[in-house]
Amino acid sequence: MAHTPIKKVCLVGANGTLGSVILKGLIQADCFDISVLQRSNSSSSSPSSIPRILVPPELPVEDVAKALTGQDAVIAAFPLGQGDQHLRLAEAAFQAGVQRFIPADFGSCDASDPEPQKYLPLYRKKTLVREKCEALAVQATQHGSAFSWTTVICGHFFDHGLRDGLLHIDFDTRTAQILDGGATKASTSTLRRIAEATVRVLQRAEQTRNRAVYVQSFNPSQLDVVAALEKAMGEPWHMQHIDSKPYLEDAQKRLKSEEPQAVLDAIEDIVFVLGALDADWTKRDGFAMDLLGLEDENLEDVVQEVVAAYRAEGSK
Repeated sequence: MAHTPIKKVCLVGANGTLGSVILKGLIQADCFDISVLQRSNSSSSSPSSIPRILVPPELPVEDVAKALTGQDAVIAAFPLGQGDQHLRLAEAAFQAGVQRFIPADFGSCDASDPEPQKYLPLYRKKTLVREKCEALAVQATQHGSAFSWTTVICGHFFDHGLRDGLLHIDFDTRTAQILDGGATKASTSTLRRIAEATVRVLQRAEQTRNRAVYVQSFNPSQLDVVAALEKAMGEPWHMQHIDSKPYLEDAQKRLKSEEPQAVLDAIEDIVFVLGALDADWTKRDGFAMDLLGLEDENLEDVVQEVVAAYRAEGSK
């Protein structure tokens, strides 16, 4: 089936940590008609210039498909949760005749790899959504539908994770947890890079059709990041060296805790390890920086930005 350029783009999760930055990127691209899909019971707001499409909170397929009719692309940028809503959203996009669906597969590692699958249900749920997209794309080919998908795999959210402690770096104590010596390189992306990559996927629809694209801002080791922090702050940092194997084993045990916060902490710890040790996209066949026309950012410049924001917050 012939595909027309993607013009009408609907974003789901526009008020989230990543979704808000993707929305900004779509607006700055100045080549899309953008809308935001929201649950009818949501209190979130969006820019007044961006149309809102309201659907029932449970995202029933029939209602969402009707709401998405006429859209060229749908981007899912809201937390996976149980995963069922994301499966329904993909199905609704297919039924609505949407050309491109981008699932919420952004994040620390490739969810379909064996190691992540072993540790967390989160990654198994992400993989189920990707498999759903693959199956829908096969149906689309068989029935002459336009539906296709692209998943954007970006590594840790670097600036957000650095600022909020998700990379286990503590600005107040100048302490960084370092895994297995800290020399392993891992691809990681700023929020703006993820938004930029998402825009490029839509602009290069044929080249990115029915595949995963691996992107990054840069590919540093943990030791590289600490060195950049020391340079930006003009003082030495303390490195707490950790052996990843017992650390992961302990986190797995904590997943069984009856305390919700303990479980959340365990999930965060597992995500931290996998994104630091199993995320070198430069070695993947799907490494798509050249395909998307992207170049690495400068690690020291980005770290300096985060440090400046930290200091500004402390001066208030």
